Amino acid sequence: MKNSLQVVSSMLQLQANAAGDQNLSETLNEAASRVNAVGRAYERLAYTADYENIDLIEYLRQIINDLEPTVAPCKIQFDAPEAIRFAADRAILIGLIITELVSNAGKYAYPNRAGGLISVQVSLQTDKEAIAISVRDEGVGLPPGFDPAASKRLGTRLVNALSRQLGGELTRPLAPIGSNFTLQIPLRSSRTQ
Repeated sequence: MKNSLQVVSSMLQLQANAAGDQNLSETLNEAASRVNAVGRAYERLAYTADYENIDLIEYLRQIINDLEPTVAPCKIQFDAPEAIRFAADRAILIGLIITELVSNAGKYAYPNRAGGLISVQVSLQTDKEAIAISVRDEGVGLPPGFDPAASKRLGTRLVNALSRQLGGELTRPLAPIGSNFTLQIPLRSSRTQ
């Protein structure tokens, strides 16, 4: 699986280099990056002994470490509890959502300065049997009237689709500066309850 995804990613990157159109090259490179994210997610979990009960926090910490060089000179601050046991197939979806939101913050949040802070916070809401994940930045913010549910951008549509697949709710709480996305996800899939 991992090798097949690497081949697809390499083909997309080769096509991006040969495209001769900057917008098309960027689009193909974004697609290659997403395929790589899926490959890395699979690689981390493929040999886990207890596939149905992984440490979500350690898994997300590894993803954040992978993202650091891709969003440099931005810095990522990761705050989370010690551990949360979680099903691996659902953890992959959370990892893809965080990858997309952090990557977008790294690309768009700080256009007028070199770097800034991107905060990823995970909290366990035991009263709701849920996890809350927040991805925030202190950059320029989103355009006025931006509606994530109506966006035509592939990344935003991907985040919305993955959130729904998790049975989660993605919101955009108002922030005095920058942008803030919060995802609330049930601890267990509705299919297993």
